[in-house]
Amino acid sequence: MTTRGRRRLALAAGALVVLTVAVLFFHAWLLRGLGAWLVVSEPLFPADAIVVVAGGTPFREMAAADLFRQGLAPRVVLSLALIRRPHAALMQLGIRPHEPQAEARLVLEAHGVPASAILALRVPVKITEAELALVRETAEAAGLRRVILVSSADHGRRIKMIWADVGGSVEARVHSVRDETFAPDRWWRDRRMFELLLHEYLGIAAYRLGISPHLK
Repeated sequence: MTTRGRRRLALAAGALVVLTVAVLFFHAWLLRGLGAWLVVSEPLFPADAIVVVAGGTPFREMAAADLFRQGLAPRVVLSLALIRRPHAALMQLGIRPHEPQAEARLVLEAHGVPASAILALRVPVKITEAELALVRETAEAAGLRRVILVSSADHGRRIKMIWADVGGSVEARVHSVRDETFAPDRWWRDRRMFELLLHEYLGIAAYRLGISPHLK
């Protein structure tokens, strides 16, 4: 091998070592960044309503009740997720596993929200875009100008993006629930958290590309 060839080989080997060290050193930082970017928890303001984005019971309801007890809004709004096939099939047989939003109501009341302060939306929604559009329509019809949107930590970024497009004249702040369902600093160590992160990034990509997903 010529001197030039040995130099090239040495440079390539050195570059590979540097790249390997960089990956080993920065991979945790990059992974944390992927998780942390999804989490949105904005400074809150006194609002007309606290909206519990459908899903995540009981954690989202517990967080909403805490905000209610702090006096940030006089009412809590519950969305209604589309009834899944197993429950729909049971209902066709005359079997009702539970009434829609019953569990969410019980959690709110158990944590200090009176029944009179709970507004349950009755139009079922299939995807987050439709859900937030319904929240905005309901808020505008009721004369509400400010809302707090409560959701899970992994879902905050997509909610913020969608509200920027569908929120209209209603101002909103996103409040992310911090619990063990999703931890941005260690999601890659847990299969369920990995699935949540993948679901959210695919959901964001689909939304940006104008593809209507089938699930929330």
